Amino acid sequence: MDFRNVQTFLRVAEIKSFTKAARELNYAQSTVTMQIQQLEKELGYQLFDRIGKTVSLTPMGQAFLHHAYALQRTVDMAMTLDKSPDRLRGTLRVGVLESLLFGTMLEVLPVFREQYPNVDLQLRMGQTTELVQQLKGNSLDMVYLSADQNTDPDLRSCYLRREQLVFVCGNTHPAAGAKTMEELLEYDFVVTERTGICYGRLLDLAAAHGKTLRGSIEVDSTIAIADAAIHGLGVAFLPRYAVRHHLEKGTLTEVTVGQGQEYYSQILCHKNHWISPFMEGMIRIITEKRPPQE
Repeated sequence: MDFRNVQTFLRVAEIKSFTKAARELNYAQSTVTMQIQQLEKELGYQLFDRIGKTVSLTPMGQAFLHHAYALQRTVDMAMTLDKSPDRLRGTLRVGVLESLLFGTMLEVLPVFREQYPNVDLQLRMGQTTELVQQLKGNSLDMVYLSADQNTDPDLRSCYLRREQLVFVCGNTHPAAGAKTMEELLEYDFVVTERTGICYGRLLDLAAAHGKTLRGSIEVDSTIAIADAAIHGLGVAFLPRYAVRHHLEKGTLTEVTVGQGQEYYSQILCHKNHWISPFMEGMIRIITEKRPPQE
């Protein structure tokens, strides 16, 4: 069995497209078709149903998928035996929230590149639910998220750090002088996407104090939200790490009302995914830069 055919099978299974798999693998589409046909001939059963432009795994293909992942892990482990970090080769696919990419990862990446110069690093930004789906579909090796503590039995936590959500506004905004949560919630807010933990926690706080949010601006970018708050467009409710530099420079003011809201930044991997040496390296560097407990 040619392992290249197995790798092609895995990519087609993950993205459900012969055409896209060929493009990503830099093959002609006819090559991908031939590889899958060779694999099906060796195995003695059909791996994919091809109906029109739709590609889906057959029941036997779904069963073989687990064995294909096991083969991939075995080959990956063999390729990294007795190699120092600067000699390791491979690809690390990391899903990360925008707030963590700009709030923490920019300090991590130069260290990782120095220690693992031959590892290709693919960073994909997205929302939590989207990134978790990609992790479960094996399109990502690990995800770096901010959320409630993981309870999904299919995922394992490789790193966990308690974080804090804070209210911030521009220095001249009248909300800077708010003394109570009820008073603060009277102002306009610049909010994150409605599926995110920041927005959910903000709604819970408003409900607990018998309030509803006033007219708000929704922005799918913590950087843009911080800038909007600086320019007086409203109050923001964001992770402290995402606005740390603004607070240190004095371009944003923290509004301290009520009890702080805590949650977690965490690195999640699939329970069946082999943690390669360079995955371990990424987790180690993040842990050194931002220890789980301070």
